[in-house]
Amino acid sequence: MKYSILFTIFLILFTSCQDDLEIPDTGRKIVINGLITTDSLLNVDISRSAYITNVREYVFRSDLDNAEVCFYQDDVRMDSLYHSILYVYSGGVFFTGNYCSKSVYPLPGKQYKIVVKAPGLPDATATTIIPDLVRIERVDTSRIILTTTSTNRSYRMTYNIEFTDPVNETNYYLFNVCRKPRSRSYSNNISFDCSDPIVEEELKDNNLIYGIAFSDKIINGKKYSLTITVDGNWLSSYSYKFPHTVDDYMKDNYIDNKKTYYFNLYSIPEEYFKYIQTMNLYFERQGNPLYEPVMVYSNVTGGYGIFAGAAVSTDSVVFTFPN
Repeated sequence: MKYSILFTIFLILFTSCQDDLEIPDTGRKIVINGLITTDSLLNVDISRSAYITNVREYVFRSDLDNAEVCFYQDDVRMDSLYHSILYVYSGGVFFTGNYCSKSVYPLPGKQYKIVVKAPGLPDATATTIIPDLVRIERVDTSRIILTTTSTNRSYRMTYNIEFTDPVNETNYYLFNVCRKPRSRSYSNNISFDCSDPIVEEELKDNNLIYGIAFSDKIINGKKYSLTITVDGNWLSSYSYKFPHTVDDYMKDNYIDNKKTYYFNLYSIPEEYFKYIQTMNLYFERQGNPLYEPVMVYSNVTGGYGIFAGAAVSTDSVVFTFPN
């Protein structure tokens, strides 16, 4: 009872002070959010920071459509990016940028620098080196039938993704699974489950796992088989055959009675791994005023955000089924 009374008094005092609370406004800055990957044209997300008491700016993303965005590879200018209306949140993993290149794909082992200028805002810069590629060597699959009825059969697919971690160096990885519906020009990540002991961080959206991140601290220099599972259904009522997942039943997801899952192993730098760790910690503590504030890792000078590069190895599994 004593603690309840004290907590109530604290809330009253805290609420009564809200109108007098002054949070320093240090001005707006450029925000860079980009994971450039070897399997995609250069693209980054550029926006503007928001003052916390400006509810509209704070809640809604502040797009910058008048920025000058320049890229350098090993200190040689490569391209100026154009503003695009395409803006896709890739299921808990990363954003597809609103500034894109028309011709440049990042390369493993190269250093990339971004310089962003926008009217009325300080310049923002960041640098990253894309790690060398670690290849997926094999994907094995197996299926377990969970339940069967006259119209529905639920099952669980297990995928074992084999790769070999390089010796005598520290490596960091990001892994996800995606599909590319024929009605869209971009891929959608699909959710999966993973209880593999190698996993250090999960990337979630609405409590569904869309990506996992890990280091090589327990597999350094070894061949390893990462295990994930995907649950699905055979739905005769939709005239769709195996396989089918909860977020994957629309007809536009199938091309010529085939569905392809793409397994992506990203070799990421330590800076992006730290960003994932601190971002997850921020979300864990969000809404609790008694926690110490979490500083999300940033490697941007003159602004906020993260700019990193990844070498991507992809393998796929193709499922076919009748009409």
